[in-house]
Amino acid sequence: MSTAVQHRPAKVGEGNGGVPARRAILRWALRLFRREWRQQLLVLALLSIAVAATVLGAAVATNAPSSPNAAMFGTADHLVTFPGTDPHLAADITAIGQRFGTIQVIENRELAAGTTQDVQLRAQDPAGRYGRPMLALVSGRYPTGPGEVAVTSQVATLYDLHVGDVWRQDATARRVVGRVENPNNLLDEFALVAPGQVGAPTRVTVLFDATPAEVAAFTFPAGVTPQTPAPAPLGLRPEFVVLVCAIFGLIFIGLVATAGFTVLAQRRLRSLGMLSALGATDRDVRLVMIANGAVVGVAAALVGGVVGLACWFGYAPRLQVSTGHRIDPLHLPWWLVASGMILAVITAVAAARRPARAAARMPVVAALSGHPPPPKAARRLAIPGILLLVAGPVLLALSGGWGSSGELQALSGLCATIVGLLFVTPACLSVLAVAGRRAPIAVRVALRDVARYRARSGSALAAISFAVLMAVFISILATARFADPFDYFGPNLPPNQLVVYAHGAGGPGQEPSAPTPGQLRSMGAMANAIAVALGTADILELDSPTDLASGAEVTLVQFFHGDFKGAGGQLYIATPALLAHYGIATSQVDPNADILTSRAGLDQLSGLALMDVNPSSPPPTGCGGGLCGANPKIQTLHQLPTDISAPNLLVTEHALRRLSLQSARTATGWLIQTTKPLTSTQINLARQMALATGGSVETRSQNPSLDELRNWATAGGILIALGVLAMTVGLIRGEAAGDLRTLTATGASRRVRRTLTAATAGGLGLLGAVLGTAVAYLAAVCYYRSSLSTTVSHVPVADLIAVLVGLPLVATLGGWLLAGREPHTIDRRPLD
Repeated sequence: MSTAVQHRPAKVGEGNGGVPARRAILRWALRLFRREWRQQLLVLALLSIAVAATVLGAAVATNAPSSPNAAMFGTADHLVTFPGTDPHLAADITAIGQRFGTIQVIENRELAAGTTQDVQLRAQDPAGRYGRPMLALVSGRYPTGPGEVAVTSQVATLYDLHVGDVWRQDATARRVVGRVENPNNLLDEFALVAPGQVGAPTRVTVLFDATPAEVAAFTFPAGVTPQTPAPAPLGLRPEFVVLVCAIFGLIFIGLVATAGFTVLAQRRLRSLGMLSALGATDRDVRLVMIANGAVVGVAAALVGGVVGLACWFGYAPRLQVSTGHRIDPLHLPWWLVASGMILAVITAVAAARRPARAAARMPVVAALSGHPPPPKAARRLAIPGILLLVAGPVLLALSGGWGSSGELQALSGLCATIVGLLFVTPACLSVLAVAGRRAPIAVRVALRDVARYRARSGSALAAISFAVLMAVFISILATARFADPFDYFGPNLPPNQLVVYAHGAGGPGQEPSAPTPGQLRSMGAMANAIAVALGTADILELDSPTDLASGAEVTLVQFFHGDFKGAGGQLYIATPALLAHYGIATSQVDPNADILTSRAGLDQLSGLALMDVNPSSPPPTGCGGGLCGANPKIQTLHQLPTDISAPNLLVTEHALRRLSLQSARTATGWLIQTTKPLTSTQINLARQMALATGGSVETRSQNPSLDELRNWATAGGILIALGVLAMTVGLIRGEAAGDLRTLTATGASRRVRRTLTAATAGGLGLLGAVLGTAVAYLAAVCYYRSSLSTTVSHVPVADLIAVLVGLPLVATLGGWLLAGREPHTIDRRPLD
């Protein structure tokens, strides 16, 4: 009998059952999946989530990019804009029409709405030759007469208008006959009137078609330059990026699935051995596991596809609002959706194939005994992994870093780094066995089992390291972006604050002028009235520095590579009242400081200068052409607020005297703070009151903080790693059930069993956290090699502590709390 069960038939022949036998094996595999789907729930869930994320990501990537071309040009390929004050406006428009043929004229006039958003009174023909993509009717009808108007939803909300109401604006009464929108720019706020019904427009846009040679041969009026649609952006297509992300995700899931199918093969090992003893070939044994993987992949692809489409149809309206253009929910890259579903099936089959081959190669006697195969050396993949870990960072270093054009090279480097990490991690398991040599017996057994069952612990460690790498790398990216004190990003204001801005009045067809002292006094009285109406007396005047010579407002700029950029945020004067408002004593201010700020790292930047907002001729390499306070001395005060629109860039009295800036108290803004978050009713009341004196208000926007993104990425990586750990610990401890039975039979206590599980989880968690973090920082240092002082030097300490300490600690505690139950059977192992 021993001879009969030691070997399997080498070839498939007619005597082995042929197609009917394989059909029976497939039915058995399907029956096993129905019976054991709960044991494969994690793999099913991860594959389904990956497919759903691919579908949703593909839909968002396809529909999110909104080119401004259709919103500005319609179907035309050229436009010119004339100021409404042009004395030869009619003649210029006529000349363009005679030269280029059919044209379309759109007139706009700025309306005072009491907000920081622009509101236009627009005259446009809905049936015009080129402007149809810029106009769509939502309800009602288009205006046709002099006393009719159609408004966008924002204007309707702003003025509380409905179809049929009479709107009185600029001493003119118009009846609202419809609701309209710019489908390619839903943020475009305007009131539409019939052509010719805008008196004294602020600007006039003319759309036309022409060849470059025709445009070059025509002489346009002075100061008028023809514009053409922006070219298609260069770089990787969003669909390709989604596909690459999906492949990365499926690689990670494939590692988890490989561990799951490996333990499933171990659970079925005795059944597979019995099947072989009955005459099944190696191919038949492999078919059992591969068919199970195919069933898992197909089920996950179908479930994930349905969930992804449902999420997309639910999210499409919100994406439409955030991107500001109309979206067709059925406009999807179906090829990418199908690719994601097919890749999920391929991933499941590939993950099941490796344990299937291992199970098929086992001798029948060893399979019937249920003993796992002896561990194999992991050197085969370690050497290629080390080579990839060298090549990947080199490609990242040569890509040019953040903001460069080497996107494909950077992506290739990141892929090589990740694959190298996945290849190297199984060889690192021996570190745990070496580290546990002097540990207590329970810890030593647990760490020995981790290295012993390398087929599933190696895949799990790779998955944990991959999750930690992506979380830490995203955290580094967010920190690098958030740490730039000049290119500032984040929420503009807290929910309980608003800023009232003063604006000068403008005549018909003119831009608003600088506010006069009388207007500023009126606006200041109105700001105090707004504070009283909101139930608070907490109001702070904000004064902006002005150049006495030119009268222009001053801003902070940074020179680099022959050009300069302005700082994100408004400069204000550090008045004693403002400093006292934030609890800053005069003695805390350096008497030689020019700028006070709460932005960490601003004092370490080079090339900074104080300049006029609109210098007459900005020089190519440095200051000139106007006011220039080069290399101002900056003092960091953490008591100042950090929100973008809050006063966190202050010019001191010392800088005012040194640069001859205006220091008179002429407030141009007022910061009002309430005890509770502002409601929509309070915001609308403040807007209406500010509008009465020609001002506007700014309230909290929905801009997220990249600090929040960093924290969410870290939390997500930790949760994914813990999920993988939970499955892996269960697999390893379940596979080592024989050792556990022996320990229990010899009198091992519940504490010993808890220590086994806790040491397994903690060891894998710690090693995965260290490997993922180390490789993430290796990639980040190479990627940001030209700007390490302002990027990687800002270490996210809290997030690193959460990964390197929190992840192993939570894994250890979870393993300790969830373990300890005594095995149901000690004397025998059941046959599945």
